[in-house]
Amino acid sequence: MRNVLLYRIQRTVPTGTHRRQQVGVGLGRSANIQSVERAFAVIRAIGRNGQAVPLALIASETGLPKSTVSRLLGTMVGIGAVERVADGRYSMGSELRAMVQPAVGPTDLIGVAAPYLRELVDELGEDVGLAIPAGESLIYIDQVQSPQPVTVQDWTGERFDLHTTAAGYVLLAARSEADRARYLAGPLQQSSPSTEIDPSRLAELVAECADSGYAWTFEAWAPGINGVAAPVRDSSGSVVAAINPFGPAYRFPGSADRAAIGRRVADAADQVSQHLGG
Repeated sequence: MRNVLLYRIQRTVPTGTHRRQQVGVGLGRSANIQSVERAFAVIRAIGRNGQAVPLALIASETGLPKSTVSRLLGTMVGIGAVERVADGRYSMGSELRAMVQPAVGPTDLIGVAAPYLRELVDELGEDVGLAIPAGESLIYIDQVQSPQPVTVQDWTGERFDLHTTAAGYVLLAARSEADRARYLAGPLQQSSPSTEIDPSRLAELVAECADSGYAWTFEAWAPGINGVAAPVRDSSGSVVAAINPFGPAYRFPGSADRAAIGRRVADAADQVSQHLGG
Protein backbone atom coordinates (compact mmCIF):
# COMPACT_ATOMS: atom_id res chain seq x y z
CA MET A 1 0.00 0.00 0.00
CA ARG A 2 1.38 3.36 -0.97
CA ASN A 3 2.28 6.01 1.56
CA VAL A 4 -0.41 8.67 1.42
CA LEU A 5 1.15 10.95 4.05
CA LEU A 6 3.84 13.28 2.84
CA TYR A 7 6.41 15.28 4.78
CA ARG A 8 6.54 18.63 3.04
CA ILE A 9 9.72 20.57 2.39
CA GLN A 10 8.78 24.22 2.12
CA ARG A 11 10.20 26.12 -0.82
CA THR A 12 9.59 29.47 -2.44
CA VAL A 13 8.12 29.38 -5.91
CA PRO A 14 8.41 32.60 -7.89
CA THR A 15 5.08 33.98 -8.93
CA GLY A 16 4.35 34.68 -12.56
CA THR A 17 3.96 38.15 -13.92
CA HIS A 18 1.13 39.42 -16.01
CA ARG A 19 1.80 41.53 -19.07
CA ARG A 20 -0.37 44.59 -19.43
CA GLN A 21 -2.47 44.32 -22.58
CA GLN A 22 -4.02 47.44 -24.03
CA VAL A 23 -7.32 46.97 -25.81
CA GLY A 24 -9.25 49.38 -27.93
CA VAL A 25 -12.13 50.92 -26.01
CA GLY A 26 -13.68 52.95 -28.76
CA LEU A 27 -12.06 56.35 -28.38
CA GLY A 28 -14.15 58.96 -30.05
CA ARG A 29 -17.22 56.73 -30.20
CA SER A 30 -20.50 57.24 -28.43
CA ALA A 31 -20.61 56.56 -24.69
CA ASN A 32 -22.99 53.60 -25.18
CA ILE A 33 -20.73 51.85 -27.70
CA GLN A 34 -17.69 52.53 -25.53
CA SER A 35 -19.43 51.00 -22.49
CA VAL A 36 -20.31 47.86 -24.44
CA GLU A 37 -16.73 47.49 -25.69
CA ARG A 38 -15.38 47.95 -22.20
CA ALA A 39 -17.82 45.41 -20.78
CA PHE A 40 -16.71 42.84 -23.35
CA ALA A 41 -13.07 43.61 -22.59
CA VAL A 42 -13.76 42.82 -18.92
CA ILE A 43 -15.58 39.59 -19.82
CA ARG A 44 -12.68 38.50 -22.05
CA ALA A 45 -10.20 39.20 -19.25
CA ILE A 46 -12.19 37.00 -16.87
CA GLY A 47 -12.83 34.28 -19.44
CA ARG A 48 -9.26 33.88 -20.69
CA ASN A 49 -7.97 33.16 -17.20
CA GLY A 50 -10.35 30.24 -16.68
CA GLN A 51 -10.74 31.01 -12.97
CA ALA A 52 -11.85 33.76 -10.60
CA VAL A 53 -9.57 36.80 -10.96
CA PRO A 54 -8.99 39.98 -8.92
CA LEU A 55 -10.04 43.43 -10.01
CA ALA A 56 -6.40 44.55 -10.34
CA LEU A 57 -5.64 41.82 -12.89
CA ILE A 58 -8.76 42.67 -14.92
CA ALA A 59 -7.69 46.33 -14.98
CA SER A 60 -4.17 45.31 -16.02
CA GLU A 61 -5.32 43.07 -18.86
CA THR A 62 -7.90 45.54 -20.22
CA GLY A 63 -5.84 48.69 -19.77
CA LEU A 64 -8.81 50.35 -18.06
CA PRO A 65 -8.64 52.35 -14.83
CA LYS A 66 -9.52 50.38 -11.70
CA SER A 67 -12.37 52.79 -10.96
CA THR A 68 -13.89 52.12 -14.40
CA VAL A 69 -13.48 48.34 -14.00
CA SER A 70 -15.06 48.51 -10.55
CA ARG A 71 -18.13 50.34 -11.92
CA LEU A 72 -18.48 47.89 -14.81
CA LEU A 73 -18.15 44.90 -12.51
CA GLY A 74 -20.77 46.33 -10.15
CA THR A 75 -23.24 46.61 -13.01
CA MET A 76 -22.44 43.15 -14.40
CA VAL A 77 -22.73 41.54 -10.97
CA GLY A 78 -26.17 43.11 -10.66
CA ILE A 79 -27.41 41.50 -13.87
CA GLY A 80 -25.76 38.13 -13.26
CA ALA A 81 -23.16 38.41 -16.05
CA VAL A 82 -20.32 38.33 -13.50
CA GLU A 83 -20.14 36.93 -9.97
CA ARG A 84 -18.05 38.14 -7.04
CA VAL A 85 -16.67 35.16 -5.11
CA ALA A 86 -15.55 34.84 -1.50
CA ASP A 87 -12.17 36.58 -1.60
CA GLY A 88 -13.29 39.50 -3.76
CA ARG A 89 -12.32 37.93 -7.08
CA TYR A 90 -14.63 37.78 -10.07
CA SER A 91 -15.79 34.90 -12.26
CA MET A 92 -18.32 34.37 -15.05
CA GLY A 93 -21.88 34.83 -13.79
CA SER A 94 -24.72 32.34 -13.95
CA GLU A 95 -26.65 34.32 -16.57
CA LEU A 96 -23.69 34.49 -18.93
CA ARG A 97 -22.79 30.83 -18.37
CA ALA A 98 -26.36 29.79 -19.10
CA MET A 99 -26.12 31.45 -22.53
CA VAL A 100 -22.71 30.15 -23.58
CA GLN A 101 -22.37 26.87 -21.71
CA PRO A 102 -25.18 24.32 -21.19
CA ALA A 103 -23.45 22.52 -18.32
CA VAL A 104 -20.94 23.32 -15.61
CA GLY A 105 -17.45 22.22 -16.64
CA PRO A 106 -14.43 21.34 -14.51
CA THR A 107 -12.64 24.60 -15.27
CA ASP A 108 -15.67 26.60 -14.20
CA LEU A 109 -15.99 24.57 -11.00
CA ILE A 110 -12.34 25.00 -10.11
CA GLY A 111 -12.45 28.75 -10.63
CA VAL A 112 -15.60 29.31 -8.59
CA ALA A 113 -14.71 26.87 -5.80
CA ALA A 114 -11.04 27.84 -5.35
CA PRO A 115 -11.52 30.70 -2.85
CA TYR A 116 -13.87 28.58 -0.74
CA LEU A 117 -11.38 25.71 -0.71
CA ARG A 118 -8.69 28.12 0.47
CA GLU A 119 -10.97 29.41 3.23
CA LEU A 120 -11.53 25.87 4.49
CA VAL A 121 -7.80 25.13 4.40
CA ASP A 122 -7.19 28.25 6.50
CA GLU A 123 -9.91 27.33 8.99
CA LEU A 124 -9.37 23.57 9.28
CA GLY A 125 -5.64 23.40 8.70
CA GLU A 126 -6.05 20.43 6.34
CA ASP A 127 -5.99 19.83 2.59
CA VAL A 128 -9.28 20.32 0.74
CA GLY A 129 -10.15 18.57 -2.51
CA LEU A 130 -12.81 19.10 -5.17
CA ALA A 131 -14.22 15.90 -6.72
CA ILE A 132 -16.61 15.28 -9.60
CA PRO A 133 -18.55 12.12 -10.55
CA ALA A 134 -17.07 9.90 -13.25
CA GLY A 135 -19.38 6.98 -13.90
CA GLU A 136 -19.10 4.48 -11.05
CA SER A 137 -16.22 6.43 -9.51
CA LEU A 138 -15.06 9.98 -8.87
CA ILE A 139 -12.09 12.11 -9.89
CA TYR A 140 -10.43 14.88 -7.89
CA ILE A 141 -10.05 17.89 -10.17
CA ASP A 142 -8.42 20.24 -7.65
CA GLN A 143 -6.74 20.16 -4.26
CA VAL A 144 -5.59 23.06 -2.10
CA GLN A 145 -2.86 21.96 0.25
CA SER A 146 -2.36 23.04 3.84
CA PRO A 147 0.93 24.39 5.21
CA GLN A 148 1.18 21.51 7.69
CA PRO A 149 4.55 19.69 7.76
CA VAL A 150 2.69 16.37 7.50
CA THR A 151 -0.05 16.36 4.89
CA VAL A 152 -1.94 14.13 2.47
CA GLN A 153 -0.56 13.56 -1.02
CA ASP A 154 -2.07 15.53 -3.89
CA TRP A 155 -4.86 13.40 -5.35
CA THR A 156 -5.68 15.73 -8.26
CA GLY A 157 -6.45 13.66 -11.35
CA GLU A 158 -6.84 10.41 -9.43
CA ARG A 159 -9.93 8.19 -9.58
CA PHE A 160 -11.59 6.49 -6.58
CA ASP A 161 -14.49 4.11 -6.03
CA LEU A 162 -17.50 5.97 -4.67
CA HIS A 163 -17.81 3.86 -1.52
CA THR A 164 -14.24 4.59 -0.38
CA THR A 165 -14.35 8.36 0.27
CA ALA A 166 -16.59 10.93 1.92
CA ALA A 167 -16.94 12.65 -1.46
CA GLY A 168 -18.17 9.36 -2.89
CA TYR A 169 -20.82 9.04 -0.17
CA VAL A 170 -22.05 12.51 -1.11
CA LEU A 171 -22.26 11.61 -4.80
CA LEU A 172 -24.01 8.32 -4.01
CA ALA A 173 -26.56 10.18 -1.89
CA ALA A 174 -27.43 12.31 -4.92
CA ARG A 175 -28.30 9.30 -7.08
CA SER A 176 -31.76 7.91 -7.59
CA GLU A 177 -32.72 5.04 -5.29
CA ALA A 178 -32.48 2.59 -8.17
CA ASP A 179 -29.00 3.73 -9.24
CA ARG A 180 -27.80 3.77 -5.65
CA ALA A 181 -29.12 0.25 -5.01
CA ARG A 182 -27.48 -1.02 -8.20
CA TYR A 183 -24.10 0.38 -7.14
CA LEU A 184 -24.36 -0.91 -3.58
CA ALA A 185 -25.23 -4.38 -4.85
CA GLY A 186 -21.58 -4.63 -5.81
CA PRO A 187 -19.24 -6.25 -6.07
CA LEU A 188 -17.49 -3.71 -3.82
CA GLN A 189 -13.76 -3.80 -3.18
CA GLN A 190 -11.96 -2.72 -0.02
CA SER A 191 -9.15 -0.22 -0.45
CA SER A 192 -8.30 -0.42 3.26
CA PRO A 193 -9.34 -2.66 6.17
CA SER A 194 -11.85 0.03 7.21
CA THR A 195 -13.59 0.36 3.84
CA GLU A 196 -17.28 -0.42 4.37
CA ILE A 197 -18.51 -2.93 1.80
CA ASP A 198 -21.66 -4.24 3.47
CA PRO A 199 -24.52 -2.97 1.24
CA SER A 200 -26.97 -2.51 4.13
CA ARG A 201 -24.52 -0.53 6.25
CA LEU A 202 -23.41 1.55 3.27
CA ALA A 203 -27.04 2.36 2.49
CA GLU A 204 -27.46 3.62 6.07
CA LEU A 205 -24.34 5.78 5.84
CA VAL A 206 -25.41 7.28 2.52
CA ALA A 207 -28.91 7.95 3.90
CA GLU A 208 -27.35 9.75 6.89
CA CYS A 209 -25.39 11.88 4.44
CA ALA A 210 -28.56 12.79 2.56
CA ASP A 211 -30.21 13.84 5.85
CA SER A 212 -27.31 15.82 7.33
CA GLY A 213 -25.94 17.36 4.14
CA TYR A 214 -22.42 16.02 4.69
CA ALA A 215 -20.56 12.74 5.15
CA TRP A 216 -17.58 11.58 7.19
CA THR A 217 -15.33 8.60 6.47
CA PHE A 218 -12.66 7.26 8.80
CA GLU A 219 -9.69 5.51 7.17
CA ALA A 220 -12.03 4.20 4.47
CA TRP A 221 -9.68 4.95 1.57
CA ALA A 222 -6.37 4.28 3.30
CA PRO A 223 -5.17 3.67 6.86
CA GLY A 224 -4.49 6.95 8.60
CA ILE A 225 -6.70 9.21 6.45
CA ASN A 226 -10.06 10.72 7.52
CA GLY A 227 -12.31 12.95 5.44
CA VAL A 228 -15.56 14.90 5.32
CA ALA A 229 -17.49 16.09 2.26
CA ALA A 230 -20.55 18.05 1.15
CA PRO A 231 -22.32 18.40 -2.22
CA VAL A 232 -22.10 21.21 -4.79
CA ARG A 233 -25.18 21.74 -7.00
CA ASP A 234 -25.66 23.46 -10.33
CA SER A 235 -28.55 25.63 -11.52
CA SER A 236 -30.74 22.56 -12.08
CA GLY A 237 -30.22 21.36 -8.52
CA SER A 238 -28.11 18.40 -9.65
CA VAL A 239 -25.06 17.48 -7.59
CA VAL A 240 -22.05 18.14 -9.83
CA ALA A 241 -19.20 17.98 -7.32
CA ALA A 242 -18.20 17.48 -3.70
CA ILE A 243 -15.94 19.58 -1.50
CA ASN A 244 -13.80 17.21 0.55
CA PRO A 245 -11.38 18.20 3.34
CA PHE A 246 -9.15 15.33 4.48
CA GLY A 247 -6.17 14.83 6.74
CA PRO A 248 -4.18 12.44 8.91
CA ALA A 249 -6.39 10.45 11.26
CA TYR A 250 -4.25 11.29 14.29
CA ARG A 251 -5.01 14.99 13.73
CA PHE A 252 -8.28 15.29 11.82
CA PRO A 253 -10.81 15.86 13.22
CA GLY A 254 -9.03 15.29 16.55
CA SER A 255 -11.10 16.64 19.44
CA ALA A 256 -12.99 19.09 17.19
CA ASP A 257 -16.78 18.85 16.81
CA ARG A 258 -17.36 16.62 13.78
CA ALA A 259 -20.88 17.93 13.24
CA ALA A 260 -19.67 21.54 13.33
CA ILE A 261 -16.98 20.78 10.77
CA GLY A 262 -19.51 19.00 8.58
CA ARG A 263 -21.87 21.97 8.69
CA ARG A 264 -19.03 24.36 7.85
CA VAL A 265 -18.07 22.29 4.81
CA ALA A 266 -21.72 22.10 3.77
CA ASP A 267 -21.97 25.89 4.07
CA ALA A 268 -18.94 26.34 1.79
CA ALA A 269 -20.44 23.90 -0.72
CA ASP A 270 -23.74 25.81 -0.61
CA GLN A 271 -21.93 29.07 -1.37
CA VAL A 272 -20.26 27.51 -4.41
CA SER A 273 -23.66 26.14 -5.46
CA GLN A 274 -25.15 29.64 -5.27
CA HIS A 275 -22.47 30.93 -7.64
CA LEU A 276 -23.37 28.12 -10.03
CA GLY A 277 -27.05 29.04 -9.84
CA GLY A 278 -27.91 26.14 -7.50
